[in-house]
Amino acid sequence: MFPLHFAGITATIVTLLTGFGFGFVLERAGFGNSRNLAAQFYLYDMRVLKVMFTAIVTAMVLLFAGSAIGVIDMTRIWVPPTYLGPAVLGGFLLGLGFIIGGYCPGTSVVSASTLKIDGILFVLGVTFGVFVFSQTVLYFSSFWTYAGAFGPLTLYDLVHVDAGFVVLAVVLMAIGAFAAAEWSERVFDPEFTRGSTGRMTPPIRRLRYIASAVAILLAACTLMIGQPDTKRLMVAQSLTLDERLQTREPFIDAAELAGLMHNNQIELVLLDIRSEADYNQFHLLDAHRMSIEELEGGWAKPIAPAKVIVLMSNDEDAAMQAWRRVAVYSNANPYILAGGINRWLDVFMDGQMDAPGPLQSADGDDRMRYKFSRATGARHPESRPEAKVASARTFESRVKVRKPIHAEGGGCG
Repeated sequence: MFPLHFAGITATIVTLLTGFGFGFVLERAGFGNSRNLAAQFYLYDMRVLKVMFTAIVTAMVLLFAGSAIGVIDMTRIWVPPTYLGPAVLGGFLLGLGFIIGGYCPGTSVVSASTLKIDGILFVLGVTFGVFVFSQTVLYFSSFWTYAGAFGPLTLYDLVHVDAGFVVLAVVLMAIGAFAAAEWSERVFDPEFTRGSTGRMTPPIRRLRYIASAVAILLAACTLMIGQPDTKRLMVAQSLTLDERLQTREPFIDAAELAGLMHNNQIELVLLDIRSEADYNQFHLLDAHRMSIEELEGGWAKPIAPAKVIVLMSNDEDAAMQAWRRVAVYSNANPYILAGGINRWLDVFMDGQMDAPGPLQSADGDDRMRYKFSRATGARHPESRPEAKVASARTFESRVKVRKPIHAEGGGCG
């Protein structure tokens, strides 16, 4: 079912409808009024915390529950890189502007759309701030580019637990925050003490209890089912993986790989799935030795889509097993060196330029056919043949470089 792909006018319509719906909900929640927004800092109107936390918890629970049952592919969801220093400073400045002006950038647009003067002035101020930032960014670009740069980071990866633990913990934290918000409103809001409309009616209270119970139940189910690991993904995608291997789709020619090794515009990841002894005897330049077990642990899960991964063994058997464990992650772009290291040496060391191409499988038993008098590693000349040698062999180019996935924009509510 997921991911959903939109392009052209459909993407434009979906974007407009999503933006309109988001703005409409914010306005109906009272986020177009600066008094309502600033009141959270004085603890007598906590609607911002309630609305935003509800949205976060709802999205989180449904996403990870969908992932647990195999409906949603989480590798298709872009996780923004973490820059801790700029995030802390930016959060402080945003909060400062929020309490002074009564809006954040997103809610100021909501307010301006209803022609509120303070909202319009806030939008103008934000626009001016963006202009000033663009003119001065070179003076501190190293700070917001490198300070606390941890890359895409999630809580469950940080503490090395299943995402279900974090989902359940956040749900419980949200319920606790809602209870604390209700308490602060009773203490600091005079409307509650006078018994006016601020007090919750029994039907609303029951709905909140039901919603909390449903959230806890879904989070607990997400934890019990667990997020799909490499083995589960391989079982779910077994038919597709088998078909791709049978048609020899992921296999590439030795000459194509040699050409890619000379292309500095492509980020190439070479994984050698062989024993340490064979790897030490000979391996391609910049190739990393990797075991099947390491790949089964989800090595490919955080890999960038723009990287081209090429797996190799002495022939093809081990490389095909490794490819299955990488290809199950949709963000990965893996290929297999056709014929393995043995065919590579046939072509570049023995000069067999008419050796079989990617459409013909290797007939060997995945053992090294070539013997070296000593362990050459990547010091052998054929670990990275010259580009002109690779160009002497005719082959069909099969590698497709993907564009990196980035979010087109963002902001707070």
